[in-house]
Amino acid sequence: THCDRLTSDDRFFSNLFRLLVTIQQSSLTNEEQFDAVALTLNLLINLVKNTKDVYKHLMEDNMPGGSTTKIYEYLADVFCEQESLAAKAESQEENDWMMEDGEGDLDERLGIKNPKNNNENEANFNLALRKAAGHMENTFVAAFAGIILAVVLLRDRATYASQIRTLMPQKKFDTMAFILKKFFLFMHLSHAFTPSGVKTLEELIAMVLSLCD
Repeated sequence: THCDRLTSDDRFFSNLFRLLVTIQQSSLTNEEQFDAVALTLNLLINLVKNTKDVYKHLMEDNMPGGSTTKIYEYLADVFCEQESLAAKAESQEENDWMMEDGEGDLDERLGIKNPKNNNENEANFNLALRKAAGHMENTFVAAFAGIILAVVLLRDRATYASQIRTLMPQKKFDTMAFILKKFFLFMHLSHAFTPSGVKTLEELIAMVLSLCD
């Protein structure tokens, strides 16, 4: 496949992560950084999904430039950092997407009070979205990094689940499941998914939820 041909060149793969680090350290505006990071992570998502062994490189290879950090450790750090930034902004704005400890289930925390009432759900979601606009970029980047790690788990959770879990908030997969479901809700209600995209993300969410305590 085209993806296999791209990743057969080690320089291409390492340069993607070198690009991510360069973007993060650049003087680009926040919006420009988000656009560049989102494009790069989306390319990585497609590479991991559509190739046979790239997920192994993510788990076994170090970041470029002589770093001792594994690629999956870098991605987990991106996930945790961006999720934390989003959560802090949500808390400050007291919007409907605030992540907090409580008795409600995941749907309630996402503003879904009646799963069968699509009109009410969409209205609640749109209200939350307007309030959350300032930090959705953090949520999206966290979701992209989470999707890459989730695809790795989908390929071989028996081997890699414990390594990735250790790097997650509270050493649990709950936050990853929450971010992926939030991302799914946004993409679904904004009609941004293809049917295959819906199926893939539903599969990833179900798999991550199965790993939650």
